[in-house]
Amino acid sequence: MPNLRKPRRRYGLKSLFPSNLFARALLILVLPMLISQLIIAHVFYDRHWGSVSRNMASSVVGDITWIHQNYVETRANFDAATALEKTTALAKQLGVDVRVDARANQRVEGGRGRRDFPDLYAGLKQRIDGPIALRLNDEEGLVQVRIGLAEGVLHIDVNRKELISPTTTIFLLWMAGTSLLTTLIATLFLRNQVKPIVTLARAAERLGLGQDVTDFKPRGASEVRRAGRAFLVMSARIARHVQSRTEMLAGISHDLRTPLTRMKLELELASMDAVTRTALGSDIDEMGKMIDEYLNFARGDAGELAEPMDVNALLADVVSDYERSKRAVMFGQGPTVELMLRPHAIRRALTNLIDNALRYGGGQATLTLEPSATFVRIKVTDVGKGIAEIEQETVFKPFTRLEPSRNNQTGGVGLGLSIARAAAQSHGGDITLENQRDAAGKVTGLEVTLRLPRAVQPTP
Repeated sequence: MPNLRKPRRRYGLKSLFPSNLFARALLILVLPMLISQLIIAHVFYDRHWGSVSRNMASSVVGDITWIHQNYVETRANFDAATALEKTTALAKQLGVDVRVDARANQRVEGGRGRRDFPDLYAGLKQRIDGPIALRLNDEEGLVQVRIGLAEGVLHIDVNRKELISPTTTIFLLWMAGTSLLTTLIATLFLRNQVKPIVTLARAAERLGLGQDVTDFKPRGASEVRRAGRAFLVMSARIARHVQSRTEMLAGISHDLRTPLTRMKLELELASMDAVTRTALGSDIDEMGKMIDEYLNFARGDAGELAEPMDVNALLADVVSDYERSKRAVMFGQGPTVELMLRPHAIRRALTNLIDNALRYGGGQATLTLEPSATFVRIKVTDVGKGIAEIEQETVFKPFTRLEPSRNNQTGGVGLGLSIARAAAQSHGGDITLENQRDAAGKVTGLEVTLRLPRAVQPTP
């Protein structure tokens, strides 16, 4: 018995990556580019931008040092107003604003702004004695330098652009812009390259479900077109094989029924007692039914094309046939669900499931339609003794019967569930069994679930 337990899901590095081809190809292209851009940005920031910033800070340090020295030397020979006037004239030539605050309560908090402007503060501290404080004025775009003097505070306002290079922002914007443009172009090209592969996969799914794939045309790169042509050759070979098998089975059916018909005719003309005649007639009828079952199992759904069908209407039609023959089959109308189905194959599968429920499940069956986002489930529930869990897979094997007798009237030939599962699997679905139990754990019936997928159903 196969292991029906779900495989344990493993979480690892592989689970973090996308599963579809388009996302993987895009990741292969974008990830190296992104890593290289980050490395370039880091090297640029660490070397070029850092070096430029230090050089610009050094230049500003020289200007501020010169202004401070000029004010101190002029103040030693002149009064405060004259010293400020001469210093202001010098500062204008350098593009710097200067003022002196001589109020007694004004003091400089040394060390302020050291973290915001480390190069500027370190340079000023090396050249100027006394407390130094720095502050950024975002509204006016100024870096305010305060230097403590004997008679007050020297205020020097420097334009922020003198300390920050605009090329850094431009460079980063260019990097981001070119990366986005490259990614956009790559996405468009990759989508066009992946689309033929997706179309080929869809055609393979349709072929696996027995649907027509004559509208498929190979497109894309040479390798994809080659795979598409190989797929068309394979589908043509499968079609020829199915056709030849169907023709062969039709011939076998004719050849087998001919001697049976002859035997019936000879039986009618033969002189024998009524009991013997009835027994032989029953044997011939049983042989005919067995031959029909074998041929149905071997033929499967060969040659039948899928068509859009309302599953709810199909179930209602099947149940109405049983109701006309006064058999206990119940079905509550469900929602409208349209799928691509092979009518005769699905009807045969449903009939086999219902017949089994009536024959072995207490003489009554209940049908339930349960659609979901990915699957449509048709459940056939009976009130019988159920099937032991260890035998729930065995019963799907051909010619397997849990009923011990070989009487065709009580047990059939053991192909009903095999035919039903083959029909379900040809549609991309499956059939499962589950015993129904009451609160005390006693088996109250068997629930057979025919599951049909919705995601792989192509648009008609």
